[in-house]
Amino acid sequence: MSILVISDLHLNPAEPEGLAALTALRQKWAENCSDLYILGDFFEAWVGDDDNNAFVEATVAELQAWHQLGIKLYFMPGNRDFLLGKDFAKRVDWTLLSDPHIVDFYGIPVLLSHGDLLCTGDLAYQRWRHYANSHWLQRLFLALPLWLRRKMARKARQKSKNYVQTIDSVKMDIVTDAALAAMKQAHSTVLIHGHTHRPGYHICYRDHRAFTRVTLSDWHDGAHVLVWEKDVGCRLV
Repeated sequence: MSILVISDLHLNPAEPEGLAALTALRQKWAENCSDLYILGDFFEAWVGDDDNNAFVEATVAELQAWHQLGIKLYFMPGNRDFLLGKDFAKRVDWTLLSDPHIVDFYGIPVLLSHGDLLCTGDLAYQRWRHYANSHWLQRLFLALPLWLRRKMARKARQKSKNYVQTIDSVKMDIVTDAALAAMKQAHSTVLIHGHTHRPGYHICYRDHRAFTRVTLSDWHDGAHVLVWEKDVGCRLV
């Protein structure tokens, strides 16, 4: 059986192809998948578990279809959907993971992360991330009317797009020393993450050891899925 790891689907009603691709993935791997890990930014934006619409219902039905096949679901919040909470988790029966999180893939300790916490070169973003993940601020935001939260989310997405266009792309990437420090602290030599939308393998040698960082792609223009198989290891498909 295979373990699948995906990230950065950025699902939203304006781009139904993303949800259709998730359905296609399920249909292809239904008989050979035991676990599905989603490493954040599953939705383009999420303003609270009370924000329900036809697209959310369709997404819930898709995730329930995975669960009905006996596939275990795991979700790690990203920078776009860190407000996905316990109520939604109950509906789709997935397990919420902290970031970072160490897992055992067929005897190999693997560190999972959305990835943004390792972009330590972008100090402005790290300050935003610190405040956005504070529980008191999240409770305050969720107490606002739904219409106001939606409006604030639209403005935040536009501000984020403008920011990306002005900052050096190097600052937005994973910092090698930060990734190595995280792996060493977790006693792992393998890190899997998303966020940067730059799929590929990165191997670094330190202290006579090889450390592997696997970056997943976003799902806007095609998608990469990491497949981990027993006695085979991982590959991007």
